[in-house]
Amino acid sequence: MSRSRQQVIRMLALVPYLQGNDGVPVNEVAAEFGVTPKVIRDDLRLLMYTGTGEYAGELIDFDLTALEVDGIVHIRDAEFMTRPLRISTREGVALIVALRTLRASASGSELTVVDSALAKLESAVGDTVSAPVDVLMDEVDPTIHSAIVHALAQGKRLQLTYATVSRDEQSDRAVDPRRLFTEQGRLYLEAWCLKAEDLRFFRLDRVVDAQLTDVDAQDHDVNERDMSDGIFTVGEATPYALVDLHPRAHWLTEYYQVELLEQSAAGIWRAKLFGADWAWLRRLVLRNAGSVTVIEPDTLRAHVVDDARLALQAYDERESSTKE
Repeated sequence: MSRSRQQVIRMLALVPYLQGNDGVPVNEVAAEFGVTPKVIRDDLRLLMYTGTGEYAGELIDFDLTALEVDGIVHIRDAEFMTRPLRISTREGVALIVALRTLRASASGSELTVVDSALAKLESAVGDTVSAPVDVLMDEVDPTIHSAIVHALAQGKRLQLTYATVSRDEQSDRAVDPRRLFTEQGRLYLEAWCLKAEDLRFFRLDRVVDAQLTDVDAQDHDVNERDMSDGIFTVGEATPYALVDLHPRAHWLTEYYQVELLEQSAAGIWRAKLFGADWAWLRRLVLRNAGSVTVIEPDTLRAHVVDDARLALQAYDERESSTKE
């Protein structure tokens, strides 16, 4: 189970525990939940941003002086946790769409839970969502999906055969699965790859085979990825171009995966520019024409030159027709 998931489960249990044990020492709370006092303090600070609104009385609060000075936990303004949840129609519709998205990647017992929640929400909201909401996901082999779900549920290692599109080849990988998630209509597995010795994301539609093993998955000490930046990571098979970045293109190093190699006195930076595929790299270079020069590979440089020539030719033809 990932650290973030463990934290959510712990925090959900923390509130009722603290409500029933007001004034409990933080060390005692840490011992009860099997973590360090620092972890509990971090949880409490995060809980202070949780509630039904954004003003005093709508957010969970703690006596910070008692916590920091005396190591005692006093919880306040958490009564809303015991009240029946009331949601607006708009919130209900958003939850229904989210559950339908979740259903597209669920399997086994998960489907029963999702379907039960969906039925209750759709009944409560009524005709507002009578029109169907279709969630389109890339097709995944149900056998592979089921094997991954079982590995996550049982905490077992997986043996994957994975297709690497950029090199048109398949590789065998032993991985310790962490979670399944969807991103831009695709289903991904986040796992620790023993071959790469790092965290990796695997598209399920590119998994050729997945076998559950008898080996227990290890809890590797890795930092959680910020998914707001997408799931792109640099690996052994990641395409890259050797480029010269002129001053107007230096901003690319702040937004994309770039490895700087050298910087000249003239302000030209030589770097490796990584991309999801060659087509993406070609488009990025063309969008920054005149500021990015491709050094290698020769095929990419040739494609960029050809595309630029065709664009200029089309522009010249349009100018000529306009003058006529």
